[in-house]
Amino acid sequence: MQSDKLKEDAEGKIERAAILTRWKVEDKTVLDIGAGPLAVIAARDFHCTVTNIDISADALRDAEREAEEESERITFEICDATSLSYPNRSFDVVISYGVLHHIELDKRRKFIQEAYRVAKEKCIIAEFTSEGFDKIHAASDFKAVDLEWLERELNSLGEVDKYSGTVMRVYTLSLFTKENRY
Repeated sequence: MQSDKLKEDAEGKIERAAILTRWKVEDKTVLDIGAGPLAVIAARDFHCTVTNIDISADALRDAEREAEEESERITFEICDATSLSYPNRSFDVVISYGVLHHIELDKRRKFIQEAYRVAKEKCIIAEFTSEGFDKIHAASDFKAVDLEWLERELNSLGEVDKYSGTVMRVYTLSLFTKENRY
């Protein structure tokens, strides 16, 4: 685990650009799970070609409006992250920023397996700590992610680098060999 501190916003959430810089996501094909600003940051500032998926058509429409200037580098698709239609190893990097707690408990393992399946180089999962979840999503129906479980799941698939911030943790699963594949 690296010790240098990643930049955080006013709420303590780790900045997306800091994650992309730390784990060298530049000039890559990226699957960004969940509509949000990460796709624009990756395309504009890191020269990535991004496929941004979400199960919500409204969320994708909003993200597409925000990404107007980067439209040549980003595609938006309605897609369930627990059942991806992409072939194995379709993207250099798969990123999930604060999305896993939106997934039903019984589908979270499938979410991780699908992200792993379509990634060539690495999967990056940023998720809230229990304290961060309570601070940011206290009034929601979502369920916090058991980060010990998440870390065990990812470690069963390969080498994991972990970073702990104020309200979030980032897990980066590096994929080195085909022997580790499903």
